[in-house]
Amino acid sequence: MTEHDQDPPSDQEEDQMESEDPIVAPSDEETADDSVANDQEFLVNQLQLARAELENFRRRTQMERLVLRQRIVADVFKTFLPVLDGLTAALKADAGESEPAGIRDGLQLIAGKADEILKELGIESVAAVGEDFDPEVHEAILQVDQPGSRNGEIVEEIDRGYRCGDQLIRASRVVVARTGETSQGA
Repeated sequence: MTEHDQDPPSDQEEDQMESEDPIVAPSDEETADDSVANDQEFLVNQLQLARAELENFRRRTQMERLVLRQRIVADVFKTFLPVLDGLTAALKADAGESEPAGIRDGLQLIAGKADEILKELGIESVAAVGEDFDPEVHEAILQVDQPGSRNGEIVEEIDRGYRCGDQLIRASRVVVARTGETSQGA
């Protein structure tokens, strides 16, 4: 290397370099402004994305809580089904001469209160008698020849079915009519 290569630039060379820089300097300023604008746009986009993700998270967790609540209600309700079935059977039984009238009235009041509680919990009974048999929500216990009914029509409900929202808690156990055209079992 020569001595000239190692020397710092002279004042004249610096002036010449500075005279060339005014063209570059505004470009640096514009680039800085563009950079700030791009950073702001990026941050605004990130904020909007974060808000959207938060809203989706809230919606998703709300749905998950609703589904979890329905499952819990359904599981607890399953433990009370035998009691409800017993109450229904007691109401279906013929009132004998020896049974005091107040007992049947009391059972009907209890059944009405139970229906109110089920409604509050979001539990609905599955429609059965008079409906067409649907294997998704009905369980055929028996098929009977029923000349006045359509083939596949439910003519009797043995045990009531229940659902909570979209979840089937128990299928209705039913008796299905068949006409003389088919002799298939259920």
